[in-house]
Amino acid sequence: MNDLQSSQSVSLRGVAIIATAIGAVAVGAFAIGALAIGRLAIGRLAVGRAKLKSLEIEELTVSRLHAGEVTVSGPLKLPESA
Repeated sequence: MNDLQSSQSVSLRGVAIIATAIGAVAVGAFAIGALAIGRLAIGRLAVGRAKLKSLEIEELTVSRLHAGEVTVSGPLKLPESA
């Protein structure tokens, strides 16, 4: 009887180790995917209507912009008029 309990305990431990390894691989794959998406370059984006609470852009070039209200929290440089 002890042999049967010992065998079940060993097999349960093996299943737990395998499940942990699979979980670690899944977490690693998710992290690698998140890093790859972080470097994703978007060539063209069309948005009909959007509401954002916060947005930070390091560099932005805009040919035409329509805004109802704009709040600037840092220095703002405008091009000199031609």
